[in-house]
Amino acid sequence: MLGQARSLEADDARLVAADVAAAMPRLLVIDDEDLHRLIICRVATKAGFIPAGGASYEEAAKLAQETAFDCITLDLSLGQHAGVEMLRHLSVVGCKAPIIIISGSDEATCRETLRVAKSLKLEVWELVRKPVDLAMLRYSLERLPTQRDYQRGNAAVRS
Repeated sequence: MLGQARSLEADDARLVAADVAAAMPRLLVIDDEDLHRLIICRVATKAGFIPAGGASYEEAAKLAQETAFDCITLDLSLGQHAGVEMLRHLSVVGCKAPIIIISGSDEATCRETLRVAKSLKLEVWELVRKPVDLAMLRYSLERLPTQRDYQRGNAAVRS
């Protein structure tokens, strides 16, 4: 009897953990540099997100197509691909998630990228310059209205 009670408690704990995880917003971190991707994922976790990392254009494109993310961080330099190509793909798959662009590119490239995103009807929440100020990135993520907020009819900024 005691064994069954412990088993039920363990099952209940797993269900609660699954419910909590389902309620947490999901973040796609697109960056081909392993260390940058890992650091951004850690910052995202501290900000209350469940992060998934895309190390290449192909990997990120597949993740974006298969999963509805609540937010995306996008490094503009993805090896052989430019961030603008990823923006086009996100538009094609119907992405509605706010995007935080992370870039060490010059001002003209950043402006052009923002123009392209706007023309594709993508929401760029913020442009973060490299080197990334991790405290500011976390603050930006914490106040970001997620797709779940919109679906609940509560697009107010999270506190």
